[in-house]
Amino acid sequence: MPSEGSMASKSPTSAMSSTGGSTRSSAFGGGSPVGDSIGMRAPSTPGSGLPGGEGESGLLSSVMANMQDDGEDEEGLVAPTIMSAEDIKAEEARRRSNLAAALEEKGMTSVFDPGPASGPSSGTAPAKSTFDISTVPPDGLKPFILSPAPKNVGMIECRIIREKQGLGKLFPKYILETDSGVFLMAAKKQKNNKTSKYVITMSKSDDTGKDADAFLGKLRSNFLGLEFVAYGEGLNPKKIDSSMSQVHALQLARQEMLAVQYSSSLWGTKPRGPRKMGAVIPKVQPSGERMVCRTLNPDQDGLLALQKANNLGAIQQFHNKPPKWNEQVGAFVLNFNKRVTQASVKNFQLTTNDDPDTVFLQFGRVGKDVFNMDFRHPFSPYQAFAICLSSFDYKLCCE
Repeated sequence: MPSEGSMASKSPTSAMSSTGGSTRSSAFGGGSPVGDSIGMRAPSTPGSGLPGGEGESGLLSSVMANMQDDGEDEEGLVAPTIMSAEDIKAEEARRRSNLAAALEEKGMTSVFDPGPASGPSSGTAPAKSTFDISTVPPDGLKPFILSPAPKNVGMIECRIIREKQGLGKLFPKYILETDSGVFLMAAKKQKNNKTSKYVITMSKSDDTGKDADAFLGKLRSNFLGLEFVAYGEGLNPKKIDSSMSQVHALQLARQEMLAVQYSSSLWGTKPRGPRKMGAVIPKVQPSGERMVCRTLNPDQDGLLALQKANNLGAIQQFHNKPPKWNEQVGAFVLNFNKRVTQASVKNFQLTTNDDPDTVFLQFGRVGKDVFNMDFRHPFSPYQAFAICLSSFDYKLCCE
């Protein structure tokens, strides 16, 4: 089984082989329909936290202005869930109950019982489960960005800041940093391309990827903006000399790090409800190493081809969690646990069919040009950022 840093081939033109894995339905078609009730209307209850009601005209104007500025359709909005104190307590009780049940199955207890080497009797406090990206050394930052997030750190909370002032409005720049302000990477939409193309680097100033040390990869879409593929360093297979040996050519080819697909509507029909999306990444093994998807024939052996072939031994699939219609709010809602504060068609959460209650990536608006992005294992920071970049891009048959 090839892993990150190693290479094995199931065919002369592909560096990704399949392994055994549990069967699951496709993430790209995954998730139940959201429903036929659509649209957004002002709630009748004042103080609900969303547009509508007396004294909230300013908030309504702000939300509508952001929608108009981004070209968003109100029928596809996804709003953060408005939770009362009782709802929050009930949700917390449900989580604690599920956690206790999961621990009991493994013969563990949900109550911390310090042993002789820790706790008050020894004068040593239990270690806190925290993760500070600022502690990653400079020479280890690039491997960290490209590798799956550590398993034991939970959700890593970040934010994306969009810069699109002046002449650069059509080709914005996106900055990813942690909640504590640690810069991770930036992406710039490139000009003079037939399809959308983003260059992703570890530099705030290099918008073209010419700095090889800072360059991370590219995100490209198809013509309709419904399929996106994120690549790592390396050459486009089409630009590799065909007279070169396949072994050498394969070593020069770029990796496919991620693919995203959005569902489309029929030509001439208006999309109904929020977006439906799926993502696929090379499979991450129990050791934490990620399989390598490097091929000279992406149409046959790339991530989208593997997904269509349902090759679950080589890939992992995710789909967006379907929002639920809330009559009181008058919109589709998702519980972002206070990490998203404004409604937007860009808001989403990714989960799996095997573990629908676990959110592996969530993204949503908190300001006009500020969005929160939270992710966990098996996504890498680079993969999570690329998925969110695809959400910003316009989709011809999707909205």
